[in-house]
Amino acid sequence: MKLKGYKYIIFDFDGTVNNTSPGIYATFGAVLAHFGVDASTVDLSRHIGPPLSDSYTRLVGSERCDEAIELHKKIFADTHAAENSFLYDGIVPVLDALKRQSYVLAIASSKYEPHAVESLKYHHIDGYFDKVYGQTDKRGFKKDVLEQLVSENGWDRKLCLMIGDTLHDIEGAHDCGIDAVAVTYGFGKEDELRKARPVAMVSSPREIAELLI
Repeated sequence: MKLKGYKYIIFDFDGTVNNTSPGIYATFGAVLAHFGVDASTVDLSRHIGPPLSDSYTRLVGSERCDEAIELHKKIFADTHAAENSFLYDGIVPVLDALKRQSYVLAIASSKYEPHAVESLKYHHIDGYFDKVYGQTDKRGFKKDVLEQLVSENGWDRKLCLMIGDTLHDIEGAHDCGIDAVAVTYGFGKEDELRKARPVAMVSSPREIAELLI
């Protein structure tokens, strides 16, 4: 199967480009411990993808959500959590190949934007991406991030393709009128991804390149 006619390839970050689970889980664990919540009783994989406001409202309640978010940002920075992660095997050759084929590459993540930028720089892959959009005070859910990315840069939605590992990525893309490819090697549940009806599903980064080149 080949996907043709796209110009803008928009990647999710956590679970698609980079396996950030060690650092993210450690950060969530520290925040939850501060609020007296046992992280071992929580499926933290469900909280890689949604914005922090959604996660912490569920985990510690709306009244303590803002405090938890600020603590999360501080712990992530203080512990250098970006360094406690690793790129998925084969993702760099994929990015290189897509770039050489003149695709415009972007990141659309629900990760706090400064953390996403820091992680890209730490792994020396920031140069592959023309645009990096993450969570800010004005956007959090994937739909919001994608909408601003596409609208602010004047991209034709029919030429855009989202690549992500969670239901939030696929549904967010659909909500914005953008096609999406689901990757099954990240944090999402394969059955949920399939039900979201992406245009394709892949089980490795290499298969992304095979779809588009």
